[in-house]
Amino acid sequence: MFYLPLTASPLGWVILGVGGYALYKAGKKKGQDEVAASQITQPPDTEDKSKTTKTTA
Repeated sequence: MFYLPLTASPLGWVILGVGGYALYKAGKKKGQDEVAASQITQPPDTEDKSKTTKTTA
């Protein structure tokens, strides 16, 4: 594994900041997508008249 002393230079801090912000935005978008998906509900079941059978006695 490579060792990069990113905290030793101002350019390293910029790289770490941009990378951290990108991770933050990706996580936030994923969270919003999960919330939107969890709010989708199925419509109530409707009876299909062709599937119901009537019995006469």
